[in-house]
Amino acid sequence: MDRARYTELFLNEGREHLTTCSQLLVQLEQAPKELEPVHGLFRAVHTLKGMAATMGYSQVTDLSHRMESVLDQVRRGDRRVSAELIDALLDTVDALESGIESAALGHDAELDFREVLAPLLPTEPRKRVRKRAPEKGLPPARKPKPSTAQLAVQVVIDPRSPMRGARAALILENIRALGRVSGVEPPSSELERDVFAGEFSFQLATDASAEVAAESVRKVGDVHAVSCEPVARSTPAATGARAGAVASPTVRVDLRRLDTLMNQVGELVVARNRLTALIPPGGDGEVVAIVAKIGRLVTEFQAEVILARMTPVAEVFERFPRAVRDLARVVGKEVSLEVEGSHIEVDRSILDQIGEPLLHLLRNAVDHGIEPPQARSEAGKPRMGQLSLVASRERNSVVFRVTDDGRGIDRAAILQKAKRDGVVAESAEGLADEQLLDVLGRAGFSTAEKVTSVSGRGVGVDVVLTRIRSLGGSVEIQSEAGRGTAVILRLPLTVVLLRALLARAGEERYVVPVTYVAETVYVDGRSLTELNGREAVVLRDEVIPTVRLRELVGLNGNVRAATRQPCVVLEVGTRRVALVVDALLGQEEIVVEPFDPPSGTPAVFSGATILSDGVPSLIIDAAAIT
Repeated sequence: MDRARYTELFLNEGREHLTTCSQLLVQLEQAPKELEPVHGLFRAVHTLKGMAATMGYSQVTDLSHRMESVLDQVRRGDRRVSAELIDALLDTVDALESGIESAALGHDAELDFREVLAPLLPTEPRKRVRKRAPEKGLPPARKPKPSTAQLAVQVVIDPRSPMRGARAALILENIRALGRVSGVEPPSSELERDVFAGEFSFQLATDASAEVAAESVRKVGDVHAVSCEPVARSTPAATGARAGAVASPTVRVDLRRLDTLMNQVGELVVARNRLTALIPPGGDGEVVAIVAKIGRLVTEFQAEVILARMTPVAEVFERFPRAVRDLARVVGKEVSLEVEGSHIEVDRSILDQIGEPLLHLLRNAVDHGIEPPQARSEAGKPRMGQLSLVASRERNSVVFRVTDDGRGIDRAAILQKAKRDGVVAESAEGLADEQLLDVLGRAGFSTAEKVTSVSGRGVGVDVVLTRIRSLGGSVEIQSEAGRGTAVILRLPLTVVLLRALLARAGEERYVVPVTYVAETVYVDGRSLTELNGREAVVLRDEVIPTVRLRELVGLNGNVRAATRQPCVVLEVGTRRVALVVDALLGQEEIVVEPFDPPSGTPAVFSGATILSDGVPSLIIDAAAIT
């Protein structure tokens, strides 16, 4: 068997086990007397060791074995959990993480783990066992010659395990070191098919015991159950596993295939919209019915592909506790991170982009927001700062909220720096939350007096704003001196297909995502007023500032005296604005196209699309105008 075929399986699962180890070590550090994290760590490292041994990665196997031995000492009470031990185990996890990458590239023999091995398990001299001399006059006892036995082996792989067929092939390859394998059921050719449920059986002719054979199967990892029973040579391998096999309800799909499907769905949506637009009023009834059916099928297909791409945010969240823990130690602070909403699902394309902004916010909270333990005690706060990361659903959006109970943002310092940089007027007396975000989000803006490995390089908020707005989302900030800061990110569930409202300014049509549309109304001159020196509209006793689409796109000739003008009320978090347009043209399902704006394009557009008549149109960024 070419083991290189299973390198991807080894890497994917190895990374998952090591991520689990990092999470559990952080939990163990916070509750050193709890044994459940230790048991979880032992299981993860034991599985990784078995996988590495199966792949022939001896150095990774040895380091995993040493870590496993230390964890065994901890769970038996022979070794105390200490800060030094946690550090050593985290260093080992880091070494294993880089080690499996190197081993997968064929460099296992070159790995040198002596530095991380030293604090784990000091070498102890083995006890010498004296052989008992045979009694005089008697010949030395002969070892009985092992007899070959036939074992019927049944294996059930964990149904949650990805690539069950690949794992079954590794089990068969591993077991062949003990003897001859025959009677594989289902046949080897079927093991890697998507319908393989993870249950199979075979016969093994071996000199080894049933216990040794079972352990050889288990060491591959993710084995739910295994049985090895002696059978007569003429008895065929048991087929109970095959008979009871049920097709798995899930399969592992390459993300590139889902991307291809999504692109094809986008093309179908554009074609459907175009086809619908081509039907003349009062057209042939049968043609209309067929087009309507095609439309429904495309909509259903689109919904299924989007669901297939939805992924729990836990995949990103799971690495943050370790990052926060390490950063807190670097800056000499005590921080506890609470994570909620890990089950919330978003489109994979968004999940891949959200990790870096969230990490920036968490780092800023630890470095700038939460005070040192002594300062917190003097302020009447617990020594340990509280940091939370919460994901939730709001209508057609997903919301990420990063909150700390630290000192809050020093608005006076921010204002003074902003004045020096010419960002705000010298006459400004304070900064509201919206202004605060605009100032902090300027590239390179920083109040740090010195550059460190953590802060002082003017990065963070600007990275967050740029990334989130490029995804069609919005950012809000709330801060109170002495109480802490909250940063809220709002993102659409998917950024490829959107339901949109079409609006006209002059002769051009523009697209407004309905995610941010609170309502559409008509206003007249009697509804208009002023708010802080700018035009606003009074809507049910609420004064909402207006933005005129004509002015945004540089058109002249606003007809402000019109008796009735259509208006789109946009709502981004707690901010609302009334977008005044020339006309509303209905709704349409759109496909977001790559957008590289030409020089001079107003910074209020987040993308582009092709409308049903084949004409391109720009997508308005609601967050940029609210």
